[in-house]
Amino acid sequence: MPRVVAERCECNCKMKRLYTRAEGGKGWDGVGWMCTCGCGCVTLDDGQWKLMACCATSGE
Repeated sequence: MPRVVAERCECNCKMKRLYTRAEGGKGWDGVGWMCTCGCGCVTLDDGQWKLMACCATSGE
């Protein structure tokens, strides 16, 4: 599997790549990125979703 440079969210945290099982059950397809700091930032390759306010903007 080729290396992919990690994206960063608004918190400047490295995001983790999200995968789903490839069609036919062989291999994996990358579908997006998720922040691991718990802020809820999720970026999908075909659009951006935000499940809750990012910790950088919540004032904590």
